Amino acid sequence: MIVLKPIEGFQYADVLHSVQQASSRAGIHCIHVNTCFNEQGELETLDGVLSEVDTETLQSNFERGIHTRTCGFSIERPTDTSYDSFTWLVQKKNYFWALDLQYLSGDFNFAFQFCAQYFNLEENSRDYLWIDDTEWVYSAEDMIWLSRQPYRPEWSYQKLTEEKT
Repeated sequence: MIVLKPIEGFQYADVLHSVQQASSRAGIHCIHVNTCFNEQGELETLDGVLSEVDTETLQSNFERGIHTRTCGFSIERPTDTSYDSFTWLVQKKNYFWALDLQYLSGDFNFAFQFCAQYFNLEENSRDYLWIDDTEWVYSAEDMIWLSRQPYRPEWSYQKLTEEKT
């Protein structure tokens, strides 16, 4: 699952703050945040893990063979090739692949809990959610509407809108 953000005004710290706020509001823990710098000392990527439990419990559960819902995330900066790379999808210029939710293992309910809170944050009102390999996106407005409905598992493979309920 990919969050498309406008290139203008992109800051790693802002996106990480949104991830942390959304996860907290969803009752999810944002843990194991890692950074990677390029040879010039500039932040190249930032990634981490979202977990239903805190770090200590996650480790303990792993050691005892208990499954814990987690997913990875990475925040990428725009590059020269980012400009207009998603115009075909969002019909707007200069959106790019900024936040990637990874390793979901088919647990789209867990991802939905996070996304519902992420898109309810005012600073993300211009963002879109693209589920890779689909030909459509959810706008922030779509996700806010969807978050106010009873959970529907088909949200990740069929675009649900107010008209289709």
